[in-house]
Amino acid sequence: MLTGTVMFSKKYIGEMRCNASGGKASSSNQLQGLFPYNLPTIQPKNISEMPFMLVQLLYFLQPNAKEAMQVHITRHLQYQHVEQYPQSLSKELKQNLEERQAKLRQHIQDSQVDPTLSVEENAWLARSYPVLAVLAPVMSTNEDKIEFPGDPMILYAALSHAIDQAVQARQRGLSPQSPYNDLCPQWGYLPSDEYRQRVDENGIRQYDSPIPNTDQTVFDPRVWNNEIKDYFINVVLENVRPKVVLISAVSPAHRYAIDIARTVREHVPDCLVVLGGRHADETIKLDLISHELKLQPTSTLSKIMDGSIGPVFDFILSGESYYALDVLMKAISLAMDIPTQTADVASVIDVLTSYSPLLGPVPGQALIAAPHSDTIHLWPISGHRIDLSALPSPYKAFAIRACFPIFETDGHISRTAHFMVTNACPYHCLYCSEGISVVGSFNSFRDPNLNQALDRMLEYIQYGAEAVFFDDSLFWGGNFGLIINFCREWIKIRETATQEDSPEITLMGRTVDRQAVLDVEWGAQLTVDFLAGRRSEVAMILLDTMRQAGCTYLYIGIESMSEAVIVNVHKNIIRKQPWEERVRNALGLSRQAGIRVGSSILFGLDGETQETIEETIDKVEDLLAEDLIMIASPNILTYHPNTEITHLHKKGRELDYHSPNIDNRPPYTYFEEAFPAVVSKNLSEEQIWHIHEQTRTRWGKKRNLNPMAPTTLPILENTLAVSNS
Repeated sequence: MLTGTVMFSKKYIGEMRCNASGGKASSSNQLQGLFPYNLPTIQPKNISEMPFMLVQLLYFLQPNAKEAMQVHITRHLQYQHVEQYPQSLSKELKQNLEERQAKLRQHIQDSQVDPTLSVEENAWLARSYPVLAVLAPVMSTNEDKIEFPGDPMILYAALSHAIDQAVQARQRGLSPQSPYNDLCPQWGYLPSDEYRQRVDENGIRQYDSPIPNTDQTVFDPRVWNNEIKDYFINVVLENVRPKVVLISAVSPAHRYAIDIARTVREHVPDCLVVLGGRHADETIKLDLISHELKLQPTSTLSKIMDGSIGPVFDFILSGESYYALDVLMKAISLAMDIPTQTADVASVIDVLTSYSPLLGPVPGQALIAAPHSDTIHLWPISGHRIDLSALPSPYKAFAIRACFPIFETDGHISRTAHFMVTNACPYHCLYCSEGISVVGSFNSFRDPNLNQALDRMLEYIQYGAEAVFFDDSLFWGGNFGLIINFCREWIKIRETATQEDSPEITLMGRTVDRQAVLDVEWGAQLTVDFLAGRRSEVAMILLDTMRQAGCTYLYIGIESMSEAVIVNVHKNIIRKQPWEERVRNALGLSRQAGIRVGSSILFGLDGETQETIEETIDKVEDLLAEDLIMIASPNILTYHPNTEITHLHKKGRELDYHSPNIDNRPPYTYFEEAFPAVVSKNLSEEQIWHIHEQTRTRWGKKRNLNPMAPTTLPILENTLAVSNS
């Protein structure tokens, strides 16, 4: 275990203390004095271990720090250097587990019985504790609506393994073979087929079921305002009474995540609150080679340390946390008091540290952080590389709710499943937060036969998907061979379905509706460089094969039609022909293959002027008129915390993703994720108004300005009875 001390204030730059075998305290300011560079107090087992135990905290000091804070950093290495720690539990810990299991069995036996439930269901209720997963909403449009939000796949994927472990625990009961041989999160029952078919687009579920299925443990409000907040307090929290709340947030949603956490703290004070999601991934990183904790100025830990927000989160997960979340949930379960099913942070910290032989080893590269009292506890995780195909399907535990207007089935908008076979983009566009350089790793479906991906398609059709959209930033990571082989294998499946006569057929061990297999259409994301960078005949082989496999839609980022802008953003990499020619080439090939194309346009990149804005609006209007693209989505460059353009523009310390009362107004509200504190320095407010008005007028109905339906708040009979009483 390593411990360190760092102090922060407006005037105080930093303090470094290194105490090892009488080591003297010293101080050092590096990186042009932008932030304090601190070596923590070290307590190694022996002096020879010191090179492996140095932890350096890189913290970009915010100029608006509220008050001086002394923060101790304690790093626990049980999940990083597994071989250096005991591989089995001590006799005392084993005895403690046996005693807990005996108490739990007695607790189940003594618990109150609901006569409307089975013996197994009553036992499960006594053994399990309620958990609520919340997707913090991003910035809304001027109508308090978000355009085509889709299903929260990052959240679903993050929960997939932990939920699967809980489902197995219910099925196996209290036994040595159970993933949880103790208390367990109340994720025991998967959605039924009937439930899956009758859900609508609304991300707010019914929360009054005595035994919720796993889909009913999610709160996805799409917007966060007073009406939704009241509903969250009086209906969701009142009905669920969660013992753990898991919040997922991207950067524009971080301020709402903070308010959601505060709300939980106020109304369910004995509940633990955990934060994860892209904002944490992007702003809290541990360099496993240098052992440096790197915090961006907008990170949750930075905001807690400088006093901008209170310690509203008990734990924060960063990185590849699919398996790390499972470890944390198991630690919380073991730390809970059995009768009350509550746990305090100190007890969970102790379990994470003491029971590591039971909980580890853990796959992936991740970090668990616990800002507790005046100490930040860190558990770095360094395990084998993650294979995305080995994770349970995200939709196994959740219903498909998304309806993407680009796809239609029998006159209605198709129920659309989202599918990701990679987690990052191999390109390095300066403005993008989805590239490997920001995400930190590249994981994918690593099944060489593609069987897992094909089976996942059939699984989603089983669940009622009428269309599938591949959310990868670049389809199959831009691997030409994988794209071709996947499409050819799916063509074979469609041909098999064509040859069958029965309404239901069995494919890869799954019974599916034959016509649904034939009718399902899908879309994916490609880039101009990916298509135009190949010989036309080669690109056409790919596109024709995709079309034969059922692909009817591609989303291609054009970003700008101005050469003066594109030259600055790591696009048009080869530059053997002008950007406009490459754009037209890529779009023309796609349309020639019979695939519709939608595109995103990004204003505010380096080199942007009033002239380049007009040039892009004009030329995109031409592309729409020529039917090379069917829809164009105008966007304003916003600074994400760890993108290259944010650092080049020196905006990292200025970004505000935490203040509760942000001045969000038109014209910013017409663009997703845009608000004054984070938009490009290359655009004035007058220019943003101009972009909105011109694209609305000149692109007409082909501008992506169709908001989702208003969020409806379900009326729960049990809730009304409680409220009336």
